Amino acid sequence: MAIQRIFLIAAGSILFFAVSAQARLQVPAPSGLTALNYLLMDADSGTVLTEKDADERVEPASLTKIMTAYVVFRELQSGKLSLTEEVLVSEHAWRTGMTGASRMYIDVNSLVKLEDLIRGMVVQSGNDAGVALADRSAGSEAAFVDVMKAQAQAMGLTNTRFQNSHGLP
Repeated sequence: MAIQRIFLIAAGSILFFAVSAQARLQVPAPSGLTALNYLLMDADSGTVLTEKDADERVEPASLTKIMTAYVVFRELQSGKLSLTEEVLVSEHAWRTGMTGASRMYIDVNSLVKLEDLIRGMVVQSGNDAGVALADRSAGSEAAFVDVMKAQAQAMGLTNTRFQNSHGLP
């Protein structure tokens, strides 16, 4: 009887502390958050703290511009591109800016410093600037999308989809 009692106390203590530790790790959903999808992860451990439909496919919209900027910054770092070089704005980039979406308002066949295109894409969310950067970086937006996809794969991003440099359908 004494052994059973000791066993029950020990097992109960282990169970209590295990449940307590698990309870500490669970993070409740943020109150007032209206996002359809989100994920909060501990960067050090990789532990997902909370999420909502994190694996559901959604249109990336301006998140695509983050990958566009990342690829451009890597090319700046490697010396392939220069902040001070002037980029010729293609008709394709100009037309992309005319679709009613966010744009930098750059003119077709104008020369714009690469640094200004980055600023126009990141600050103004200019789709035309994103396409101009893609054209300069890879020769065409389609070729740039292939570079974005390869970079995502190299980063271990397995559930991404890029169709252009700005993210709109």
